[in-house]
Amino acid sequence: MGAGRGPGGWVEEIGLAWLSLSACLGLYLGILAGRERLDLPAFAGSLREIGLSVLPAITLVAVALGLILGSQAVTVLRDLALPSLLVLTLGYTVVVELVPILVGILVAGRAGVALTVRQATLVASGEMDGLVVSGVEPIRFTLGPPLLAMLLMSFALTVWVSLVSVAALTAWLWGRAGVPPSAVIDGLRQSLDPADLAQMLAKPLLFAVVIALIATVCGLTAGRDPQGVARAATRTMIGAVTAILLIDLAFVLSF
Repeated sequence: MGAGRGPGGWVEEIGLAWLSLSACLGLYLGILAGRERLDLPAFAGSLREIGLSVLPAITLVAVALGLILGSQAVTVLRDLALPSLLVLTLGYTVVVELVPILVGILVAGRAGVALTVRQATLVASGEMDGLVVSGVEPIRFTLGPPLLAMLLMSFALTVWVSLVSVAALTAWLWGRAGVPPSAVIDGLRQSLDPADLAQMLAKPLLFAVVIALIATVCGLTAGRDPQGVARAATRTMIGAVTAILLIDLAFVLSF
């Protein structure tokens, strides 16, 4: 199941990603229509793996992010005395740019790599062939529940990290520079319109889909060599981070 290198290999991998996405969409539509059933244990395990296991760490990172930006802002406020302009800039930067990228990278490192390892191990051990012989569609079985969990948790983590980061930033500005919370809230209201909030929520969802597809392609094309599992995990992380940054750049250039 290893895809070749060069242009032909890229075409095969893109085709595999499209087939994987189509299979998951078919599964979700079937569930909505009552023709399919979601593997609830696998879905619950993916939710726990993606979200609950990283919640303490991502909360700490969110607090640190807010405090770091706040400490830098205090220096600028002392030198320039431009609180309104600075709050406008920081609010947009944190909510629309930094938080979605941070959530995307954490999801890639936790859920994307885990999905790749799981699929690559199934391929290397021959269990993937066993699923096919048993009449189970491998992509739906291995990708359907994790992708849905990644979408839900990416949305939830984005909202949570945004709130925690802004709260930490507000507390630091209030305590160290005397900027009242009402000024920060007004600055956020001025700097963020509905389109910005929609962009903030759309980015991590798109990141989650791309991460899941990259993980699936890398996992299914890892080959039967046990060392291929490690290579697939590395490819997933590098490919996911690159894709996240390129997608975010596309958003910046577009909007």
